[in-house]
Amino acid sequence: MDKEELIARFESEMAKVKRPGIDKLMDYIRKSDFYTAPASTKFHLSCESGLLQHSLNVLDALRGLLQEEQTNEDGTKAWFYTVAGTSVAQIKDESVILIALLHDICKTYFYSTSTRNAKNEKTGKWEKVPFYTVNDLMPLGHGPKSAMLIKNYIKLTSEEMYAIWWHMGFTDQHTDTMSLAAAIQKYPIVWALHTADMMASNFMEDKDGNKKGFEWQELGTENSGNSAGQYADNPALPSDSDEPVFMEAAPC
Repeated sequence: MDKEELIARFESEMAKVKRPGIDKLMDYIRKSDFYTAPASTKFHLSCESGLLQHSLNVLDALRGLLQEEQTNEDGTKAWFYTVAGTSVAQIKDESVILIALLHDICKTYFYSTSTRNAKNEKTGKWEKVPFYTVNDLMPLGHGPKSAMLIKNYIKLTSEEMYAIWWHMGFTDQHTDTMSLAAAIQKYPIVWALHTADMMASNFMEDKDGNKKGFEWQELGTENSGNSAGQYADNPALPSDSDEPVFMEAAPC
């Protein structure tokens, strides 16, 4: 998929979320760099629109972990998280969409670009090449920051907030392991989202796109050579300020 196709799919999934304030949340997403930012500086999907691709990958991985066992009268789906054939959690499809697609919304206004000298393998000459670097304009953490950003616009259920808050699992060296373990016991979907996140970043994704076997979701690479440079100017940021633009928040 190219960027426009990725955006179309993301917005189609988000349109299934029917909550007060979702329009304001989508306004924030569209005016931020969510659709153009990388997913990391140099690891998985460190390319233009990598964050968008990663979010969709996590949604696919999470749905693959769950079992759809019923459709409600209003047409909404219910998913079950099973362990050894026994369901340990039930979650609505709307919640699956929210926690997967927005778990890394904390990475908006997080990256910037710079340049460094690198030797061109073909010409042997040294050239300035762009690369991504961290420039966090909202230093509020990671999972907690995502949850706080979302709650500026829409209400989250407890299981959604816990899943997003703790989606880094034990990979975060600053994690309060006792609290995380308690959160997993309270809401098993916390572990499901973390697992889907790890599956996407380790099995599905490479630096410039999806790995072999997942190419149907791969970013277009026509301009991959200078994609980082194209990302530098963000029209959502006012020229006289380095602060992100927040829409009027909906009640939490």
